[in-house]
Amino acid sequence: MRSWLFRLLALLMVFGLVAAACGNDDDDGVTTGPDEPAPAQPDDDEPAPAPADDGDDEPAPAPADDGDDEPAPAPADDGDDEPAEEEMMDGCEATVPGTKIDYAVFSPNANMDPTGSSGALVGGTQIVNVWDVLMAFDPASGVSNGQAAESLTPNDDFTEWTLKIRSGITYGNGDAFVAQDVVDSMLRFFDSRGDGMTNRAAGSVALIDFDNTEVPDDSTVIFRLHRGWSTFHTLLGDEPGMIVNPRVIAQLLDEEAANATEETSAARLVRNRMAVTPELVNAASFGPYEVAEVEPNVRTVLRARDNYWGGPVCIEEIEFTFPGSSTANWEAFQAGDFNAAFLRDPRVFADAREAGAVLSSEDQNVGGLFLFNQGVRGAEVIGKDIRIRQAIHHAINRDIINERAFEGKLKTTNAIAAEGTLLWSPELQECADQAPAYDPDAAAALVEEVKADGWDGSMLLVHADTDPGPEIAQAVEGMLEAVGFDIEVDLGPVTTVLIPRVIIQADYEMAGWGFNADGATWVASLNDNLLSTSGSNRMAFAHPDMDAALGELYGAANVDDQRAALTGVQCVWSEQLPAMVYSVTEEGLALAPNIKGVQRAGATIFLFGNAYIEN
Repeated sequence: MRSWLFRLLALLMVFGLVAAACGNDDDDGVTTGPDEPAPAQPDDDEPAPAPADDGDDEPAPAPADDGDDEPAPAPADDGDDEPAEEEMMDGCEATVPGTKIDYAVFSPNANMDPTGSSGALVGGTQIVNVWDVLMAFDPASGVSNGQAAESLTPNDDFTEWTLKIRSGITYGNGDAFVAQDVVDSMLRFFDSRGDGMTNRAAGSVALIDFDNTEVPDDSTVIFRLHRGWSTFHTLLGDEPGMIVNPRVIAQLLDEEAANATEETSAARLVRNRMAVTPELVNAASFGPYEVAEVEPNVRTVLRARDNYWGGPVCIEEIEFTFPGSSTANWEAFQAGDFNAAFLRDPRVFADAREAGAVLSSEDQNVGGLFLFNQGVRGAEVIGKDIRIRQAIHHAINRDIINERAFEGKLKTTNAIAAEGTLLWSPELQECADQAPAYDPDAAAALVEEVKADGWDGSMLLVHADTDPGPEIAQAVEGMLEAVGFDIEVDLGPVTTVLIPRVIIQADYEMAGWGFNADGATWVASLNDNLLSTSGSNRMAFAHPDMDAALGELYGAANVDDQRAALTGVQCVWSEQLPAMVYSVTEEGLALAPNIKGVQRAGATIFLFGNAYIEN
């Protein structure tokens, strides 16, 4: 089996944080430790590490997580020893008949198209194993390793990145993978903004200056960015780094042009076809697996590709199904029904560690979150009034959510970087503490003040129904109604209710969510959700001070600068209250001990191309 581990830049980055839906979101170079030398050329004989521990801005039931989309050090030490990582070994000379991964997912995926996936929690692992990815992120070392890319090198101010792709890769239909495909595939994220795309990467992809990006030959892309971005490489480990054959997409767009309407574009019709047509996905991809069966929002089955560019794929089949919650995932894993289970609930992590499950997990900052609609698509909504956002902060007691929904085991926080994670600082916490604190009397006074201006007190809260989602929603509903709100709660599945209501229809006033800012996603997560011009801004939040603070994040190339820049973001957050954070959330994968060689792509997205099962 191949394992190219090459380091591409000397940078350190990110949050060793811990937490989590959708998005894409909701919801993506290299990063090395501080003062490390620039990475050497790739060494084909160097062993790749086993997966580190593991999320994009993504919606989430349990601690909301949203989530698709930067480098991170090892996860913060919570006092529990994690299993030591092992060197990647050659696992087989050919696919082993009868071998299978039964994978319990956080939520079933709705689409196999990268632009139609909302991130690590909702489809990330399913799709990365079909499409592959340009770069793969290792949170233990803070390094992005080449996957379909051979190298990625920045200039001094990170405004230009030169990508070299591997030669000899072909798509399922026989077309050669060439450098222009990278640009054309990424442009789908840029062009699909506002067109029903559930992935949140549009905001980050928009930072690429496509007019001045060059493709000098079939193996090289010279990305030029609108601003310096020291962790740009992490974007290539997220959905934009999953390259879809542009020639297949062009043919499909031609076929669907006659069927397009004012409400449903040809691009959206193409995504719909990709969701239910394995043959199209397999023709347009070059990852280690092909789609064998797919039932959107229910089940996905992958089978090993017999001509994978990276060598033989050892494990024949992966089946992704949804037992119903993190607790159900863990119970089914213990019962032997699954040999891989995604977990995102603090109540089960301790049990998993005590049982000796091989865990790959990571803390997600801004993992438990409530979004406020502040006028998406020009809607007149009460969340535009900062007094309402202040009242909600005063009304909600994070400890009550913790006790009622998580048995007191959730790591609550009022900060966008929680204490114990890499980019937390006393200065950041000082700014976090400037936000309105729990004070029901102050909340009630603000509610009455807004009602005096003509508001009737009503507000719609949308939340996932996955355990403990109903308990979270019930606790919040009670606290808000106690201070004068009239709350309507809409509970439903992540992919069929929460994501459509928030991302596609913008039909919500408050929603359980999460930005999933971990080592591989922290800059992109904040930018995509908070920048006023971002095509992935789910809330329509806009403030010039936040735009300026976000700008400082991009060029920050060492931990001190990153902490200072993030503190600036926190200070604006506490003044303007774009959303309410209530927890940092651990998420990751429990694996049977005989499964070896699983790798991280980005966020909590896992690659099985190098994996094998020991007898």
